[in-house]
Amino acid sequence: MHSLDKLSNNKIKEIKKLHQKKYRDESNIFIVEGIKALEELIVANIEIIEIFATKEIKNKKISKEITLISEDDMKKISTTSSVCEILTIAKKKETKIDEITKKNKLILLDSISDPGNLGTIIRSAAAFDVEGIILFGNCVELYSPKVIRSSAGNFFKVPIVNIETADELKKYFPNHIIISTALSKQINISIKEISKLEKTIIMFGSEANGLCEALINIADKNILLNMKKNVESLNLSVSASIILYELFSA
Repeated sequence: MHSLDKLSNNKIKEIKKLHQKKYRDESNIFIVEGIKALEELIVANIEIIEIFATKEIKNKKISKEITLISEDDMKKISTTSSVCEILTIAKKKETKIDEITKKNKLILLDSISDPGNLGTIIRSAAAFDVEGIILFGNCVELYSPKVIRSSAGNFFKVPIVNIETADELKKYFPNHIIISTALSKQINISIKEISKLEKTIIMFGSEANGLCEALINIADKNILLNMKKNVESLNLSVSASIILYELFSA
């Protein structure tokens, strides 16, 4: 590891640009904070560009050279108000749709806008053996630092792809039973029934608007969570996690 290095103003500006989606997209690189997230990058074989830390890190998994910097410099480049001990800059990894077309247990998220919800659902998907996640419509940026933090070290454990249209979904997954979670559609399948199906895609709608009509129209089945009538709805990540738990344990 380096002795204590002072980051130049230009270097700080360069890293801070990665706080913004525009520059993450342009450079195809992103920031992760924390040792757990770094270990995940290593396990997933993600290309690591630079590592910065405020103290000596003894970890056999880390072969990349670490630059030791002051807490003051770390605060300047961190995406959070509290100073993290280690920050990594890494290259994005694209998952091609062919990698999940033959997977059995998939979920789709339609226009999810909250990065905390997306990160939490990724975490739950990893916990409950989901084999792939499809992002549909105008979803929050996958490589947002808050998404990565909310996934709690599970960001690369489930392959994630983007699909733009309902027709594209049917094209790539012709043999999957597509299941919606729409309030407007009749309930016609239970979680126990889903668990017996070989290939499924369970679709969850956005926090504000639910599933779009295009997706509701191509659904083969629909499922709802039963709850008290005086409760309007659950948080998206909560309802998705409950369904995935029930499906996993069914």
